[in-house]
Amino acid sequence: MNAIRRLYAFLTVPVSCMLCPSQAFAVYPERMLRAIVPFSAGGPNDIAARIISPPLSKVLGQQVIVENRPGANARIGIEALARSAPDGYTILFSAGAVALIPALRRHVPYDPIRDMLPVAELGNAPYGIAIHPQVPARSLATLIELARHSPGKLNSASAGSSSFLAQVLFQLQTGTRITNLPYKGGNDAALAVVRGEADLAIMDFSSLAPHVAAGRLRLLAVTSDRRAPTQPAVPTAREAGLDYTAGGTFSVFIVGGTPADIVRRLNAEITRIVEMPATTSRFAALGITTSTKTVDEMMRWHLAELAKWKQVVVRAKIPLED
Repeated sequence: MNAIRRLYAFLTVPVSCMLCPSQAFAVYPERMLRAIVPFSAGGPNDIAARIISPPLSKVLGQQVIVENRPGANARIGIEALARSAPDGYTILFSAGAVALIPALRRHVPYDPIRDMLPVAELGNAPYGIAIHPQVPARSLATLIELARHSPGKLNSASAGSSSFLAQVLFQLQTGTRITNLPYKGGNDAALAVVRGEADLAIMDFSSLAPHVAAGRLRLLAVTSDRRAPTQPAVPTAREAGLDYTAGGTFSVFIVGGTPADIVRRLNAEITRIVEMPATTSRFAALGITTSTKTVDEMMRWHLAELAKWKQVVVRAKIPLED
């Protein structure tokens, strides 16, 4: 609980206090940048990095090389950023893992507040709540009622920490108990529901979409503030009666201690790239709605995410990993 209080205390700290004093870096960058993706090639974080990196290389006048560092549920890549020099030459593309790892682990070899500095937001991808067609629920409300009447009988496929904790948050907010079935990736988890191994999934909508379109899965709700453009008839969870949001916020991070001039320049350049129509349309094909934030807004969001998921783990009494 002390860790949670510390996070909330940081919410009132001006972001300017967490950056190095402003300096003149007229020559930055003088050499190529390394863009770490803590996941394998081909996933949404990797594709997002490869969409942003070429135009970022152009505006900076130096190459931005994407480097995949998968493994240990994103810890390898994130720790590589934490160990890098605070000089602006190493950046990280990641969604929820940066906030989830400190929530789930007893020891983390870096300070998630001091060492992880959010630079820019790229976009948001909502999760979908989908069930096998044989599950007797036609709405989110009837699914919740079914789960409440049969604690532990329903099971849910998850793919990694993000979808697992989204499922845990769903149970906390609905007073249900659902058995978790972990899978290696989103496609595997979606197929598990299609085959009937799992009754439902709360996860990245892009993995569910082809099965929903083919009628192999029934989509009950999306977990964003607005309906998905590709599924306009499907309500949001809030419209269906549950104040619940979940999903991935794709962001760029840099190591703490990087000079403020560099951080703000990266934010400005990446924001301009995200707002380009070509970027918006390429992200939309991934199921990601582009969005941007200032550096100050990014820090407030980062601190809130760290606090939120620590609270979820504490409330759900999830054993911490070593």
